[in-house]
Amino acid sequence: MSDALAHRSVSQYSSFVRCGEAYRLEKVAKAPQNQAAWFIQGTAYHEAVERWERSNRRYGPDQLAEWFEEAWERDMAAALAVEPDISRWLTGGTTKPETDIKNRRKRGRDQVQAYFEYAMEAPERIWEPVDGMPAVELPFTLNLGGIEVRGFIDQVVEYPDGHLRVRDLKTGTRLPDTAFQLAIYDHALDDLFGVKPGFGDYFMAKNNAPTDPKNLQDYDRDKVTRWFRNMDRAVRLGLFLPNPGDACRTCTVRRFCDFNGVDARQYPYEETVNA
Repeated sequence: MSDALAHRSVSQYSSFVRCGEAYRLEKVAKAPQNQAAWFIQGTAYHEAVERWERSNRRYGPDQLAEWFEEAWERDMAAALAVEPDISRWLTGGTTKPETDIKNRRKRGRDQVQAYFEYAMEAPERIWEPVDGMPAVELPFTLNLGGIEVRGFIDQVVEYPDGHLRVRDLKTGTRLPDTAFQLAIYDHALDDLFGVKPGFGDYFMAKNNAPTDPKNLQDYDRDKVTRWFRNMDRAVRLGLFLPNPGDACRTCTVRRFCDFNGVDARQYPYEETVNA
């Protein structure tokens, strides 16, 4: 099987590990994905925080809320153009889609304003590797044994004693199971600037606070290189294993899945691997 992807990313790796069949449907077969308001909330939150940090915190909380609303309106319009029937949208539980959309819009707006309050009181500040260039949404390309891994580091923060920490912003309710994403950021920062903090955290918007620091020493470069190379090899060989479980409830391609779907015949496995 030929793989159209020219690079890998942490999100691709995580998706593949979580469920190979969902990865195949999303990334390879290009099956249509269900829309969900939590995607719009997350993107708008990230955009508002990034704009504020890049402004060197020049504005107040109302401006963050305005930026959030601008991003929300733009991304909501784009999502509705793809799927105007919101009854088909995913929600986090039994909430009706229209209620979920309303709730997440308010929650996201509240979260960016709360981020302002946290940031103004917190001891850490956004690190500036170059004067006037805050380390937010830093693009990177990391070569791991010939596998090109691309992504963006949400933030690198600096504490008063000078130590750095890589940080990822999360608007969801679930804390990531591992520090793998942060470890990739750590290696990328080493490649970019020759600094390797060795610690990172997740800023959980639901709590408006970072988690305790995660020790990233166990994720040495040889180890993560081996993992990405194995993932890349499996994708190129067409080795996709389903992993049905709790995650199926919020899977964006569930209706096309052999295990759960009602439209599974539209994107059969055999057609994909023989492409």
